[in-house]
Formats: sequence, C-alpha cells, structure tokens
Amino acid sequence: MDLDDVLALAETSRPSPLELARARRVARAVQGRYDAAVADDYQIFIDSDLYDPLTEDVDEATRVSRAAQLAKQGTVTWMADEGRAGGAGRLCWSDEMAMIFGQAPGTLHLTPETLLRLVHPADVDRVRHAVRTAWERSMPDDIGFRVVHPGGSVRHVRCHLEILSTADGPSGFIATGEDVTAVELARQERRRIAIRSGMLCADLAVPDTVTGLPTRGYLIDEVDRARRIGGGALVVVATEPATRLPDALTDDDHDELAAAIAQLLRTTVGDEVTCGLVGSGLWGVLLGCVDGFPEAAESLAVKLVDTFRRHLFGVRQKTLRLNTWAGLVHFGSGVPETGFDLLIDGEHAARDARRNATPVTVLDQPVAADDRTARCRSRVLGAVSTNRFALYAQPIVDLRLNQVTRHEILLRVRNDIGEPTAPWAFLDMAERVGEILAVDKWVIDHALALIGRGAQTSHYQINVSGKSLADPGLLNYVKEAILRHRVKPECLTFEITETALIENRNEALAFASGIRQAGCHLALDDFGTGYGALAHLKYLPVDLVKIDGMFVVNLCHSPADQAVVSKLAELCHTLGIHVAAEYVQDEGTLELLRSWGVDFAQGYGTGRPEPIAVSPKQQVQSIELELRLPPQHTAMG
Repeated sequence: MDLDDVLALAETSRPSPLELARARRVARAVQGRYDAAVADDYQIFIDSDLYDPLTEDVDEATRVSRAAQLAKQGTVTWMADEGRAGGAGRLCWSDEMAMIFGQAPGTLHLTPETLLRLVHPADVDRVRHAVRTAWERSMPDDIGFRVVHPGGSVRHVRCHLEILSTADGPSGFIATGEDVTAVELARQERRRIAIRSGMLCADLAVPDTVTGLPTRGYLIDEVDRARRIGGGALVVVATEPATRLPDALTDDDHDELAAAIAQLLRTTVGDEVTCGLVGSGLWGVLLGCVDGFPEAAESLAVKLVDTFRRHLFGVRQKTLRLNTWAGLVHFGSGVPETGFDLLIDGEHAARDARRNATPVTVLDQPVAADDRTARCRSRVLGAVSTNRFALYAQPIVDLRLNQVTRHEILLRVRNDIGEPTAPWAFLDMAERVGEILAVDKWVIDHALALIGRGAQTSHYQINVSGKSLADPGLLNYVKEAILRHRVKPECLTFEITETALIENRNEALAFASGIRQAGCHLALDDFGTGYGALAHLKYLPVDLVKIDGMFVVNLCHSPADQAVVSKLAELCHTLGIHVAAEYVQDEGTLELLRSWGVDFAQGYGTGRPEPIAVSPKQQVQSIELELRLPPQHTAMG
C-alpha cells in the first residue's frame, strides 16, 4: 500500500472488508519490522504508535495531513465558511509546505492572496483554474507549477488537490505537495536530448549525392590524418570518355555514368580502402602504410587503370569505354605538405600520365611547393587566357508569381577534350593559389557583355568570390565594366558569400558600400554556413538572402532544416529582405517554401542549367550571374 492507496481509502467513509483486510496486513507487516528492529537493538529515534487509520475516528483532513507528513510532503488546507467557495475561509499550511515555498515556518500570515503571490506569475492563472475546476467537480486533480523563493530562485512543485466534503457538500480542499525540481529538470533534459537527437542530420558534405562516395573535402581531411600518423600513398584516377558523348545526353545520363564508375571503383578497391570523388572525372584512393606498401600501391594504381579501360559502361543503351590514367604520390609521416597539396600532386601526375601516354605516373615524394604553386597558377591563367570556360543558365522561380523571372548563370570549365565540367575542383585550386581574381574578372566581363546585349528589364546578379574582395582594384574594375558594356547599374545585384565577410570583413564592407554608391544592389549568398551572419544583416544593405542549399536539399524529411528555413525566412522578412532557396528538388519542397513565404526557388526541381548563347532565344525578366561551387549532383560535369 502506498500514499495513493492511503488517500483513496481516506476518501471512503465506510471501507469495504477487503480494504480493512489490506490495511490490517500492512499494519501487521510494519509491526513485525518494528519488533525485529527492537529485538536487534536498533535505536529508534522517532517512534509512532501503530494503528489502523481506518478504525480511528479522525476527520479526513487529519488523515491526509498525517499521510503527507509520513511521506515528508507538505500540505495546504483551506476550509470554506459555511461550505461556500467564495467565503474568506481559513487557510493554513504545514511547516514542510512553508519550507517548500521558501518560507520559514510561522513567519508568514497566510492568505489566498499571499499564497498566490508566491507562485510564479506565469503559472498563477493555471493554478486558479485547477483549484476552481476541482472544487466545481468535487474531483481530485494534480497540478505542477513553479514557486519563487524570497531570493528570486525558482523551484518546481507538484501538488495533489483533494476536495474535503461533509454531508452538506464540499467544505474545503487540501493540497499535498512536494518539491520536484530535480525530477522536473531531469525530465526537461531528457526531452531536450530527445528533440536534439531527432533534429540531428547526417553531414551532407561527406557523401556525394550521386555516387555515394566521400567528397573532395572529406578525402583531403583523411589524407591530412594519414600524413600525421604514418604516411601512405594517394592515387588519383582521371577518366574521360574514349569518344565524344552525344549532345543529347542529359544530366541524368551523366549522373548514371558517374554512379556506375563509382560502383566499379568501390568494387575494385574494396570497402576497407578510403576513396572519393575529387573532381569532375577525378577519383581519389588513399592507402595507408602496410607491408610491401610501395609495390602494393603501384599495383593497385595499374589495376584501376586496366579495369576502367576494359570495362564497358552503358549510356542510353549504348556501350562506352573510358580513357583512364592515374597519378600516384607517396608521402611519409609528418611531411609538411597538406592534404590539398598531395591531392594536387596526384592530379598533376595523372595529367602527366595522359600527356606521356603512360598508364601511371609515380611520384616517390611530394612536389616542391614552388613548382606546385607555379603549375597551378599556370593552369588557372591558361584557362582564363584561352577562354576555357562556358556559361550555363538555370531558371529561378518567383514563388509569389509562380513563374520564372530570373536566371542564374553558372560557370563551367572545359576539360582537355573540350567538354564542360563542374568547376568546384578548379575553383578550389584557383582560390588556394591566389588566382581566383582572374577567374572572377573573366566572369564579370563576359556576364556584363551578355547583359549589355539584352533588354535589361530587371535585375541581374553576379557573385564575387571572397578572395577577390581583398583586391582594392576590383570595385573600379566592376564600375568600368558597367560603363563599357552599357549596363544599367540599377539593374545589377552583386552577391557576396557569407564566408567572404568573415575572411575579408573590411574589404567586403568596402566593396558593399562602393557597389551601393554606384547604384547597384547587394545580396548575401550561402546564408547560414558561416559565422555571425545575423550580425551582418544589421549593418549590411542587403536586399536578398540566399539560404544555403544544405538546408533545402532534404527539407521535406528533416525537421531541423524545416525549423532553420522557416525561421530564417521570417527573420529576413521582418528586416525587409527578400529570401531565396537553393537546391530545390521537388514539388513538396516548393510547397513548404511557399507556406513560409520564401520569395524565390532554384534547383533541379525548377529547371536544370542549360548552355546559353550570346543572344538568348527567349527574353527573361532577370538573369542571375553567379560564380560559385554548384551542387555536387554531377560527378562528370
């Protein structure tokens, strides 16, 4: 029998024979333990007479109070005048309840008003409603609330409300309470952990969405870890179609081919070996130091080249062979070269193998830093000088009008056979060796040239790399290009990435101010991936925020992403800023974005990028020109 049983029995005026038997069994058990303790010479500090409470002629309130005292709980008792709830009544509490409320026993004159003043202001109405409801229904109830101690500290209290009654009806109530602060805080912490666990998402940057392999950044980190703990070897495999692919191939066809290559790579090296997608048509394999390591690494590189060359891949129900080369670079433990340096060395070795018509080029040690940097710069500047770029346009939907009103122009880099490929590996290299400014200027000049030949009916957006903002001449270059190509400055919006504001804060602010003074608008790209972005919204004259695609690509299935996107949209609208969402994949995502008032949507769900000519066939209201890393949906570009 526990306290609930005692309270339940206390409400019964005439207990049943079964209840009397249960009470007597409990009394005999307690008496037996008491007698055994006395026989074993235990010293009893607090003694009480054992008796059957159901046989004593005591009132109901006394029974409940006595049970609460035995359970180390406190009580508040209110007896109504003449049985009416509105009467002043008599209110008292036990010493235990006074201490639960933070009061010294006997120091406070208790009235209903003083008692409610001790309750947390946010909980007062709820406590009143619970007491009133229990009184009107003559039914017991439980309620949890907070009390405020004299020093300002807050405690959680749980009370059980019981209505005292006589033959004429309800005569008062008694509340039995205990301090449950520790229990409540533990419950809140369990709830927080459960919510956080449900909100945690997988790192979308690790697996490529098409091939399922780790991405370039992940493999670079793994190479860095390997060089710190024991060295190893890095194999970079370069693949390209043996014959020119038909122009009719879609992005889905390229994705299917990339997935097939990735599957063959994984089958050849095995699940134990770390491998990943490091560029368009570039695949990396990391090997650790083991017995017979150098020979094993070279054998694996040769095996990969031979396997890829002999394999027949299916594209549009036709067979396709791949030309394949590999670069292998050995590195020891603690070498100063970073994972990025070693990856670049492997890529250059694979290019040398292609140029020399050999299956594999082996580097016994990393390349000298000056030679590596010079070669990277030569590649970037060579691509700029020979115009080895292409511009693609991707439509953007205005969700308020439900129609395409803008286009984003994406950069593509042509490979050695002239095929346009995704630029993310190239741009990564250009930024790291400090030559991204030349690429930015190429995009700005050619983009403005296209805009100048168009109708200029609305805004055109150009994204500037964060590294380029450090150049003090960039702003003047942009102003001169606007004049030279006769572009209306009020029709231009320049995007700066959120990470650029962190790396080059002063330069970003100077560029933003200068662009605004020239009559152009400003946008903040990749919002949500950097640090301190909310502070940027306070002092930057931002007209548009583009929520980074990592929060959008899995929006329908991620409660965490839904919380982030919806609140960001609400925040930006409160500040008078338009909101765009990238990487939109399906209609379900579009519906969620509409429901939150997001202004623009862009992604494969609204339209894939298409090559653009100097004179577009269809006039659009706005073109968005952006130099950035596109979503890694196509490994082959």
